[in-house]
Amino acid sequence: MITAVCAVVFGFLLGGSDLADRWRTRQLERARIAEIAAGLDRFQWWVLEDLADARQAFLNRDRASGDEQVRAFIAARDAATKVGIPDEFAVYRLADQIIHDRDRHALM
Repeated sequence: MITAVCAVVFGFLLGGSDLADRWRTRQLERARIAEIAAGLDRFQWWVLEDLADARQAFLNRDRASGDEQVRAFIAARDAATKVGIPDEFAVYRLADQIIHDRDRHALM
C-alpha cells in the first residue's frame, strides 16, 4: 500500500516537472517571439507576412497540388532569411500568430 502511494506521488511529481518544463519552454518561446518582433523593420514585416501567407497555404495545401505550395513556402522562407529574419521555430510561431490575427479579424 505504501509503495503504491509512493508511486502515485512520484508519478505526480514527475508529471508536474514535465508540465513546468513545458511552461518554461513556452515562456522562453514567447520571449524569443517578442524579441524577434521588436527587431523587425517595416520591410522585414512585409516579408514575414509573405512567409505567413506561404505557411498558411503550405499547411492547408491540397495533397494533389501540394508541390506548388511547398515551393512557395521554401521561396518565402529563403527570402525571409536573406533579409535578416532568423530561420528558427519562433519565426514560424510569429507567422502563425499573424495568420491567427488575420482569421480573427476576418470573422469580425
